Amino acid sequence: MNLRSVGFIAAIAIAAVVVSAVALGVSSPEITRHDLAGWAIFVGLGLLSEGMAVTFSAGKRDAKSSVLFLPLFACAISFEPALLMLAVLLIVPISELFFFKPLPWRAVFNTAQLALCFGTAALVYDALASGNEAIGAASIGPFLAMVGVNFVLNTFIVTGFMAVRAGESFLLMFRRVVGPSAANLFYDFLASPIALVAAILYQQLYITGVLLILLPLYLIRYSYISKVQLQVANTDLLKVLVIAIETRDPYTSGHSQRVSTLATEIATDLNCSTRFIRKLERAALLHDIGKIDARYSELISKPHDLTPDERELIKTHAARGADLLETLSMVERDVVKAVRHHHERWDGQGYPAGLRGEEIPLAARIIMLSDSIDAMLSDRPYRAALTIEATEAELRRCAGTQFDPTIVDRILERRTLQRAAAIIATMAQTTDAETAVLAS
Repeated sequence: MNLRSVGFIAAIAIAAVVVSAVALGVSSPEITRHDLAGWAIFVGLGLLSEGMAVTFSAGKRDAKSSVLFLPLFACAISFEPALLMLAVLLIVPISELFFFKPLPWRAVFNTAQLALCFGTAALVYDALASGNEAIGAASIGPFLAMVGVNFVLNTFIVTGFMAVRAGESFLLMFRRVVGPSAANLFYDFLASPIALVAAILYQQLYITGVLLILLPLYLIRYSYISKVQLQVANTDLLKVLVIAIETRDPYTSGHSQRVSTLATEIATDLNCSTRFIRKLERAALLHDIGKIDARYSELISKPHDLTPDERELIKTHAARGADLLETLSMVERDVVKAVRHHHERWDGQGYPAGLRGEEIPLAARIIMLSDSIDAMLSDRPYRAALTIEATEAELRRCAGTQFDPTIVDRILERRTLQRAAAIIATMAQTTDAETAVLAS
């Protein structure tokens, strides 16, 4: 934790205290038992949301996905801003203590940033909906304003903290936080009206109304968690398989994982959809899976000195890998096509089908480029890794023949090569450790 990060957290904490004071000032001092019991239900649902949060890998760190915003939005609609602030100040610290790895700085930051975001949003709703006792059609405008303020403010705070902590630019970190095409924000915004429905049912049916709408949501959430965990387990098994294959050649060990990471970076630069990037990541990880076949064993360790017959044989690995993946029901058709055609060239001189230009699937074009970038920026037994400048010159030379010129122009414009070099250097250290474990 650097000094700038500490300063950022302190600034957010101070801002949260100010918003809390304002929320307390505009709230009614009278709280009925009816409201207190309903508020306790929303707090309980908030804790349940955090307890059922889905944890997933986000680069070097783990991230979590939670629907905590739903009970908090419903709470902001149903009660005074002060009660919303109190809910946040109870839910977040308790969740950090019991559900997540207890880190004091993270607990302070998460509590402060959520108090600031939801407190500000609640004040916006309270100001716009003032005088409307009943929750209904007239509440839609203030509700949308509250949701927008919360999501935008939260995104900027999280992006700012991550950028300060990592020492990277705000814009680059912003793209990572919101995801491709701002999908992360879009899906949360799309789900947020559930909170308005929950608040309406609470006003009409009291606690029964809340349970009618939110408990089924948590059951769906539980099934989703099971699906995510199964997908993660399958991906981990594939990674272990790929690592095991690559241990036969120490110079390409970790290659597929690096290509997968580079491919997602390029796809992000191209503003591809989240769904496309997920499939691309898997296809890139599996692009050399065909080399598991015993016929390639002797060739893998000497790709720089093959006879003409051996070169023709090694070229069959792409189709062989695709044929193998077609037998697995868990692998999407688009992934199979990307693996099959990742050695096609823009000028039609590639293999196995001799496709040219945009006939080649976009995922295959990205993998071809990522594969080549990793090869150029990595050490080989017959040469040292190329410099970034030499790699850039080679990409320009081969744009329009081997590579899609549009993609090359975009990654050079976005300085993807500089990020690629850092990724390769970092992942090489991790791969060495993983390979040692498998070899022992």
